[in-house]
Amino acid sequence: MIEIIPSILVKTKEELLEKISAVEQLADRVHLDIADGIFVPNMTISGFSEIGNIETTLKFKVHLMVSKPENHIVRWLSTPTDSFTFHIEATNQALSVIEKVREVEKEVGLALNPQTPLTAIEPFINEIDFIHFMTVEPGFYGGQFLEEVLDKMSDFHYFYPDKMIVVDGGVTPEIAPKLVQAGANVLVVGSYIFENNNPGKALEELRKSLSN
Repeated sequence: MIEIIPSILVKTKEELLEKISAVEQLADRVHLDIADGIFVPNMTISGFSEIGNIETTLKFKVHLMVSKPENHIVRWLSTPTDSFTFHIEATNQALSVIEKVREVEKEVGLALNPQTPLTAIEPFINEIDFIHFMTVEPGFYGGQFLEEVLDKMSDFHYFYPDKMIVVDGGVTPEIAPKLVQAGANVLVVGSYIFENNNPGKALEELRKSLSN
């Protein structure tokens, strides 16, 4: 079963609450993008303080698009987040971050930007729960889907068929089947859901595209 997770990227707590409200009845969990204005040019809410006191049935999967995640991760560990993603390009202390998340028995994965080779994450394959492929340049909603990442995903899936693959960026009903064919288990979808007047219909269209 392929999971489709709505992706939230916001600058205020009000926007966060609005987007949570829009998908709360449609999904089990959401993907929350956190950007620091350094690793990516965009800047979002800090996140860890905002989600700590939100009442919702949703689970949070947090994507840290931040420089030096080793300086951020500790403050996140006590939040109601059950899964963390950080970028291999953003740190030379990846193992330290992974171990901190492991200590609190939460899920952890490594994100890979479109141009980053698979060799960057290979030393950590056995330490992580999933690999998170960016199929757009990270930081904003609505980036252009980069078709060449499909080959990289297929290669990874061939060599590591049991490792979960999360894909993030530019996902539409036309693109979703290609991602699954390349090995994706989880599709993270932002603009197609939230820039649609009817998020429920958008999710239904995505699910239907995978069953055809």
